[in-house]
Amino acid sequence: MASDGKQVRNGKAFEYAIAIQYYTYLKDRCNAVSIVENNAFAIAKRYFEGFPETERHKFLQAAYNTIDTMVRIEPGLTARENDTDTLSISLNDDMSGEKGDVRDIVFKRLKSSWEIGFSAKNNNDAVKHSRLGKNLDFGQAWTGVPCSDNYWEEIRPIFDYIEECIKNRYTWNDLGQNKRDLIYLPLLKAFKKELLRINHNNAHIPEMLLEYLIGNHPFYKIIKDDSHNLVIVKAFNINGGLNKPYNKVRPAYSTPSINLPHRIIEFEFKENSDTTLNMVLDGGWEISFRLHNASSLVERSLKFDIKLLGNPPVLFSQYIFQ
Repeated sequence: MASDGKQVRNGKAFEYAIAIQYYTYLKDRCNAVSIVENNAFAIAKRYFEGFPETERHKFLQAAYNTIDTMVRIEPGLTARENDTDTLSISLNDDMSGEKGDVRDIVFKRLKSSWEIGFSAKNNNDAVKHSRLGKNLDFGQAWTGVPCSDNYWEEIRPIFDYIEECIKNRYTWNDLGQNKRDLIYLPLLKAFKKELLRINHNNAHIPEMLLEYLIGNHPFYKIIKDDSHNLVIVKAFNINGGLNKPYNKVRPAYSTPSINLPHRIIEFEFKENSDTTLNMVLDGGWEISFRLHNASSLVERSLKFDIKLLGNPPVLFSQYIFQ
């Protein structure tokens, strides 16, 4: 646990706070609720308990402040069919995200097909932290279409140079201007060219790209934003999979269904940036790909910080001040 970064510790603690606050709230209202104490739950609990009381209170308060909104949007949280209609709350492990499920907390009715999930973010709105490397086929992993021979030829000298830097135990700071000229710029240009090639030669790439980034399940994103003293709820109601009536109880208000994009409109470097590409798609979607080094020493792969800069304007968003 000590080796995990601050972002991981905070994120896991927030997941635990959400699970436990919803469990307590629903249990107190005589609902049949169970919490799955799996390995993911145990890890999140340890992280949560490792924080001082003041920080634990912030996690719990942010989680609690979303409950009123969610029980109005999702009647399945409270409107059980009978005394045996149990609601299960579970935390997903990290492997779920690799398989296309970005939900951290899943709520499921055990005797029906009803379920919803939350993606919990603590002061961070990134959707993925994917990597580029000498043997990492982002095309296959992201869209199911392998990268071309031209791409591998183009990036080979970049990673050959990186190998030389690793042998000399260089830090990224040691590289000076070479970091930009010999690694970041050529790697991003090769990535951009290859992704556009894949898009040009194959159908449905924008949809598949978004499914890779935001998962193959509709979900609610819960963002704890300490800098603005608020928590944000966003409903990624893809194809109408959320916000459904349950046991004849209808939602108090609706979260519009949203559609995935079909077309890449623009894919260019961010203005005055050597590290970030911005992609604009139809339907209001916009993605930022920021490449960065994850450690001080030069490594064999570089990490993306991928964020949604834009989403469909009809996407339900609620800002709840703490």
